[in-house]
Amino acid sequence: MFSVKELKSEFKRITWPGKKEIAQKTGITLLVCAIMSVIIGIYDLFFNWIMRKLEDLFL
Repeated sequence: MFSVKELKSEFKRITWPGKKEIAQKTGITLLVCAIMSVIIGIYDLFFNWIMRKLEDLFL
C-alpha cells in the first residue's frame, strides 16, 4: 500500500502539460473522432445500400 506522503511526493514529480499542449491534443482528438465518424457513416450507408439491393433481389 502507498502512504499519503508517498503519493504526494509522486504527484510533485509529475510534469503536467501546459494549456497549449492540452488544446492541441484536444483538437487532434476531436479531428480524429470527426474523421472516424465520417468513415463509419460512409460504411453504414454502403452496407445499407447493399442490404436494400439484396432485399429487392430476393423479395
